[in-house]
Amino acid sequence: MALKRFQQTLSSLILSVMALPGLSAAAAGGSPLVQVVNICQGTYSVLNAGTANAAAYQWYLDGKAIAGAYDKSYAAGKAGIYTVVAYNQNSCASDASDAVQVTVNASDAITFNALAEKTLGDAPFRLQAVSSKGGPVTYTASPAGLVSIEGDRVTLLNAGTVTITASSAEVNACGNTLTATQTLKIDPATNTTVTAANPMVDLALALSSESKEVTTDQPFEYTLTIKNQSAETATEVSVTDTLPATLNFIAVNQAADGKAAYDPATRLLTWQVGQMKGSAYSELRFSAKANRNGTIKNTAQAASAGQDSNPGNNTATDYKQITGISIPNVFTPNGDGKNDTFTIADLDQYKENELVIVNRWGGQVYQAKNYRNNWTGDKLDEGTYFYSLKVKTNNGTQEEFKGYITLLRTAI
Repeated sequence: MALKRFQQTLSSLILSVMALPGLSAAAAGGSPLVQVVNICQGTYSVLNAGTANAAAYQWYLDGKAIAGAYDKSYAAGKAGIYTVVAYNQNSCASDASDAVQVTVNASDAITFNALAEKTLGDAPFRLQAVSSKGGPVTYTASPAGLVSIEGDRVTLLNAGTVTITASSAEVNACGNTLTATQTLKIDPATNTTVTAANPMVDLALALSSESKEVTTDQPFEYTLTIKNQSAETATEVSVTDTLPATLNFIAVNQAADGKAAYDPATRLLTWQVGQMKGSAYSELRFSAKANRNGTIKNTAQAASAGQDSNPGNNTATDYKQITGISIPNVFTPNGDGKNDTFTIADLDQYKENELVIVNRWGGQVYQAKNYRNNWTGDKLDEGTYFYSLKVKTNNGTQEEFKGYITLLRTAI
């Protein structure tokens, strides 16, 4: 009788699942006898036997005993059907408990392939990590001092081993940010014999954009200038420029020497200059347009088959200020902390501004000089309103933007 009572106590042995962030549980097929627990890849769910008076336990996964799983609780991290059997002081076993089915959901992640070993003095290279959610990826390196990372471009500084972490602000189903790491080994530089076939050269690169003021979607021109400042002939000279996401390539306008081509898949402009005699220089001009306002940073890199006596001038960077304003056409002032004001990005880059809002009958409902993105449409009905925004640029010219704005109290 004692054993029978003990087995009855264990008849609902696994009815307790420790709740963890990102986990969910449900009855399978509507049956209360089988729980289904969904977990994220790389996490686990703690299963608890529903009795406290057993002398020992044995956990099972898909009907097979789990080695070492003898405690009242078990951290289940693999997919399958879990049950537990309890034993009393006389080593008598209970019936197997009700089942818990654990399913493991594939989690969002960053794909970051292994990095090839490098040698100090190698040319800068690009990192290629991709978030499964499609968002931007940023990079950091540890320890400091071995590499510098600018965007996705890595420059080698010293020999050693460095860990590079790729991160995204996005989160997976468990609420964790997406990260991935790879190790980069940098070997000490080897001594290369300078010969007639491999002369010491000095390539100096310059990159500049047109000085004219431009707005978004207005074409402007970049000029790449390269000069061989040595007396030796440089061979296999090339210049590469990976355009930032804020730039849209239009066309190569002129290449004084060699050939230039743009790959839209990688956003890489490659200029194969070829051979350059000592003191020679060449120029490439190409046009692009910005897809947003603000400051655009663009960096290009030069290389050749020979050693360079001054690698520091092989890289050139240009900063282009893009004027113009991106004005939204809807906002939702409902107090939820999201899109509650009529916000005009980068408005503070202008010396002065004046905003006027009117209703569909032309009646003015709001006016502000030096507007600070604080209009909430207070006491106004939902609907469409019309704005006139006048701004004065830093060079004193005035621009006016007109359009409509829809006010909604319900978030979209």
